[in-house]
Amino acid sequence: MERGVTAMSFRKKYAKLGERYERIDGPLERFFDPLRRKAARYVTGRVLEIGVGTGFMLPYYPKDIELHAIDAVPEMVKVAERRARKLGLNARFYVMDAENLEFPDGSFDTVVSTFVFCTVPIPERAMEEIRRVLKPGGRAIFLEHTRSDCRLLNWLFLRPLDVLLGLLLEDNTLRETHELVRRHLEVDHEESHYRGIVRFIVARKPGT
Repeated sequence: MERGVTAMSFRKKYAKLGERYERIDGPLERFFDPLRRKAARYVTGRVLEIGVGTGFMLPYYPKDIELHAIDAVPEMVKVAERRARKLGLNARFYVMDAENLEFPDGSFDTVVSTFVFCTVPIPERAMEEIRRVLKPGGRAIFLEHTRSDCRLLNWLFLRPLDVLLGLLLEDNTLRETHELVRRHLEVDHEESHYRGIVRFIVARKPGT
């Protein structure tokens, strides 16, 4: 695992935050709102959201999908469940690790991951699981923090931020999740925002 990240320490830090997590991440949502809306336009059918957290993506989903959402932190799942009920979504929630999805092969038409892979303890394993539970031809949508295309930005901004968020949330802002996606799925569309600090990726599992 990268820099000693463990599933246990990751869970403990997020469990302590609970609903307060939105006070930390909430102010950034005005920047992410257009990207979340764009991601939701690609969602169809039976959908799995990885790392639902407190449910930032829930208001953007179309009402005609069957949503299944997981998170490793029970306290986060409870908040997301309440939000989904208020929104009237057809949704089920599970306490589950991204690296060990308890669903059969080929279960979902769409898998969604938004700002999750910067905290997943074993990202390679989580990506393998996403590929496994997707139907052949199924779509995976990623909105993720990644290493910037600009080396200067990495040194002056992301590395100090990485240290701070690493201590606070076990968050690694310098991961190359876009490269990980390419190794496991076929990329249909990719966008780099804020010089690569955020990337929006639509990928597909090979098959029909």
